[in-house]
Amino acid sequence: MASLVTTEEIRKTVKNADPRTNAYMPLSAGIESTATLLYAVKDPEIFPWCVHWYEPMYGEFANAMAFYARKQAEYYSLPYGNDKSMLSTIGYTREVPIIISGLSAFMSIVIGSPGKFKFKWFMMGANAEDDMRMRLQFRDYRKIMANYLSDCLDSSGVQVEALIEIPEVRNPLEFLSKAEMISFILRHDPDLYKLIWTCVNPQGTLTKDGEITGYIPCKQCEKCVELRSAEKLAEDARFRYQEGLRYVGNIIRNADGGKSST
Repeated sequence: MASLVTTEEIRKTVKNADPRTNAYMPLSAGIESTATLLYAVKDPEIFPWCVHWYEPMYGEFANAMAFYARKQAEYYSLPYGNDKSMLSTIGYTREVPIIISGLSAFMSIVIGSPGKFKFKWFMMGANAEDDMRMRLQFRDYRKIMANYLSDCLDSSGVQVEALIEIPEVRNPLEFLSKAEMISFILRHDPDLYKLIWTCVNPQGTLTKDGEITGYIPCKQCEKCVELRSAEKLAEDARFRYQEGLRYVGNIIRNADGGKSST
């Protein structure tokens, strides 16, 4: 079963949320969103609300992502919610990326404006290779919301008040590669690395007293291979100081809770 919170639980969390909450923080438990979460926690101006977009069509992969995304939010004692797609299992003839339903949920929250807080930023987790594509995808979503709040059919009538209310897309780690993000996480909070998940083909669960405590990666899928390659790059990297100091070494193997295949 997926590690999801109920609508009633989310409602109560919204009601009791810190009024300083100002950042919508999507979590997939992957490298990029995890690194962005770490940045958000360290920045004193950012008060994140963690959100996971659950997609049941992905089966155990979806369950694993939901499990670790929630664990990451709990690790930092941050408010958390999730949104669940209800349509993906009706028999689509082509795959619909989770970002479609996820951004719909995000727009609904912005327009609906629940609670006593306002989102100033949408925290985007994208590495240097995919940052521009993500930025282009977000551009029109902000336009739709700004036009709606301005009650105009095209952006020539956008009101400044609407623009202020629409969260800006913020990607503080946009210039980092996946390997560099791994080293970023390991250097600043190695325990957080234990809560990363990327495998699309989980081979089972780890349990204790009947409760799921983790998932087992296949170590063979494309995402596992990609992670292993990025970990190797991070392990071989050196600080660009006068002395080339090896900074990862065995940390990956000690910090990832046994999930790493390196």
